[in-house]
Amino acid sequence: MGIKTQIKAKELESSNQFNISLLGFKMAITEGLTIFNLVDGIVDEFEDESGVDNSASTNLNYNSTDDFYVNANPLDYSAGFSRASGITEPDTSVYGGTNANNTFTVPTAITSLTLYAWGSGGGTSNHPNLWAGGGGGGFSSGVLAVTPGQTLNVTVGGGGNNATEGLEGGYGGLHPQQNSYPGSKGGGDGSPTTPGAGGGGLSGIGNANLSAPGISAPQVFLISGSGGGGATHPYDLGMYGRGGSGGGLIGYRAGPTLTAQSAAACYHGGGGSQTAGGQGAANYPATDGQTGGFLYGGNAGTAGGGGAGYYGGGGGEQYAPADGGGGGGGSSYYGHPQITSGATTAGGASDATGNGPGPFPMPSAVGEGGGVSSPLYVAGTNEGSMTRDTDGEDGYVLITANNPVGPVASSTIISDPFTANTVPTNSRIIIFEENVDTPTLNTDVIASVSRNNGSNFTTVTLTDTGYVTGSSGQRILTGQADISGQPSGQSMKWKLQLANQTVKIHGVSLQWS
Repeated sequence: MGIKTQIKAKELESSNQFNISLLGFKMAITEGLTIFNLVDGIVDEFEDESGVDNSASTNLNYNSTDDFYVNANPLDYSAGFSRASGITEPDTSVYGGTNANNTFTVPTAITSLTLYAWGSGGGTSNHPNLWAGGGGGGFSSGVLAVTPGQTLNVTVGGGGNNATEGLEGGYGGLHPQQNSYPGSKGGGDGSPTTPGAGGGGLSGIGNANLSAPGISAPQVFLISGSGGGGATHPYDLGMYGRGGSGGGLIGYRAGPTLTAQSAAACYHGGGGSQTAGGQGAANYPATDGQTGGFLYGGNAGTAGGGGAGYYGGGGGEQYAPADGGGGGGGSSYYGHPQITSGATTAGGASDATGNGPGPFPMPSAVGEGGGVSSPLYVAGTNEGSMTRDTDGEDGYVLITANNPVGPVASSTIISDPFTANTVPTNSRIIIFEENVDTPTLNTDVIASVSRNNGSNFTTVTLTDTGYVTGSSGQRILTGQADISGQPSGQSMKWKLQLANQTVKIHGVSLQWS
């Protein structure tokens, strides 16, 4: 589809009504051409990058979603949160210590963040021959609607302790009976009787500290459940004692057959769900395992502790003097109404079992965490312990965002050449412009025109003629220039120089006579 019209010099010098009508006509055409070539002019509304000479322009930043050029550098934010140094992100906040909480302030102009959370792994028991591994942590992701300046609280789960080092559950979450704040443990404690290791602490993001008293479900944006602690059990190559992996929307029950199940089975703790903690093991005469709850895993009766999560896994229970079941895995969560594109992956089954010189020589393997195949996964996090008497790996949280408008960068936008039928002596430019900052016309936005393919440009004095419609934000800048003093030519170009204050340029119309 094309438009052809003759624009006389008298019309060129008339009121702006003609110009507004011309551009309004262009905007009203749905799915029209990007560039309208006129006999004596062109209209380019930047539906794509055609019509602009990329090789001659500088610092071009084109927004293909909303169809504009902006004199600002797009920013990709990436903030990683861990419990140890050595994990590098451009804006990394490294967390250390036992108060498993950090904060992230939403940058200017950001309205959505992509959240990634890897839960922690459960610890491993310390029997020389019959040890069983902890479960791997889960993985969750989602896009969160935010406002600039908003503060998010980030919790990074600590891996469950091994059986020798106190059997404690990992930090991250808040156990209402066993832990104090700050420095709160969400993973359930193991027990020295079997011996059993601690469950992992949760990883997540909320608008309040997920490890502080008084936290409620509406304050939780995203959580990844963590793995339960392993215990000691001789049967079935030690699989009976392994911890359940973190969810999924339902954590995994501990024991020989790991399934997304909240109910306990014999002396194995159940996994947490979206509404309740995993059931503590209670079928044998020893001390019952504790049922998990909101943001914490259950303590073991005399076995492995449950992993923390949105709802944590249940603790295991003793089966025989030196034998017991693992703790269940905690559930993940992405159900907050401000979260979209939510997803979660459960941790893998832990096959880490005893390989000592005793009567039960067994192979060793890792309780793989969820999300390890993601290109954003950081090695050394999220997995259940793979060798005897070792801690589960800590969790990890990553926050990313794309900022369409970053710091101001001086930009020059130069059009492709457009051929005039005759040598023009006058030109008029019309610009669709939108303020981001507060620009000064003819200082922060400078327009110029060439008739000899850009070898010479004549500056145009711009005037603000008002908004496109109502107070839409987009305004029309117009100006005209005498180009008769330039060397003769018929190859027309326009140029915009943008500096100091950020603006968006939605379209340009150039006319000549």
